Amino acid sequence: MKKRLFLHVGMPKCATTSIQAYLADHANELAARGIHYEFAPGERIPEQGNALHLANAMLEGDTARVKSLLDFFLRRDGDVILSSEYLFGVARGSIALEVVERMRQAGFEVGVICYFRRQDLWIESDYKQHVKSGADWRRGITALMEMRVEKQVLNYNAMLMNWVRSVARENILAVPLRPEQAPDYAVRRFLEALGISDMLPDDAVSPRSHNVSPPTGLIEPARYLKRAMLDQGVAPLLVGQEVDRFFAKAPAVVRVPSRRFLMTFLRRQRLLQQCEMSNAALARNFLNGDAAFDMTPDYDEASETPLGAEAAVILAAYHVRGQTALHSRSRLRRGLGALKRTVSRPRVKN
Repeated sequence: MKKRLFLHVGMPKCATTSIQAYLADHANELAARGIHYEFAPGERIPEQGNALHLANAMLEGDTARVKSLLDFFLRRDGDVILSSEYLFGVARGSIALEVVERMRQAGFEVGVICYFRRQDLWIESDYKQHVKSGADWRRGITALMEMRVEKQVLNYNAMLMNWVRSVARENILAVPLRPEQAPDYAVRRFLEALGISDMLPDDAVSPRSHNVSPPTGLIEPARYLKRAMLDQGVAPLLVGQEVDRFFAKAPAVVRVPSRRFLMTFLRRQRLLQQCEMSNAALARNFLNGDAAFDMTPDYDEASETPLGAEAAVILAAYHVRGQTALHSRSRLRRGLGALKRTVSRPRVKN
């Protein structure tokens, strides 16, 4: 019986971190079943998959590094899982053909597992990640959406067709993620693909979600805060710390808007119309003709409020409340100082 090698290629913001955390936490149990999820020595990075360095080496064309890492991963007699969201884009280059051929020569049948989220929901998650992470991103969500559309990132069918060049179509598993699915659906579907769904019985405690985004209503104010600090030359590390502080403190001092979405209904609807043909091709080529998503976005009245105006109000309130706290602390310090001077003042004997 041939060994199997599963390439979990993302997408980003599609439960990738949750799946990787589950695999890492249960690596010993997986190994006992002959399925290996392991990291090259000294190369484990928190909240990243075991194939991060391999994907980067492939993207950079570092063939020596690719060979060294493959020698480590392919040494096993059993099945192997390689996971990184950065593998999402490597199929466009010829190096993917070479890597898959090397895997086959080592005796593996190679399969690809890729998760997707409806494009309007995915771009909002992608934008939130750009704002809350250490990335130097200063522009609004429309700019990010246009960049993703131009680079064909939202054409899921085209991306998987790139993988067809390396892996037979029947060895590609496309998994649409939908809002109505259970929180642990992504992990359960992955284990099902491995043939070990019994590892997570129906009555088991659900795996913990990872990389959870802050409230939608705080994203744009945080982006304005981040942009202002970066524009003034503040060090990225300090910017990241201040953005984290904002997300932690703001809910206690401002009224967080109840909006569910960053984009208006009309903008989300137009984006889905742009993706209609590629999603139909995705269903035809990889989902046995079943539609991946309900292509009608939800309407949310609170999300129709212009982002800029809303963000300005929140930042102003956050600043004023913060200054009030500072003044309160200053008054307290002055009072303590006066008390200290009174207590320490030389006493005059009668």
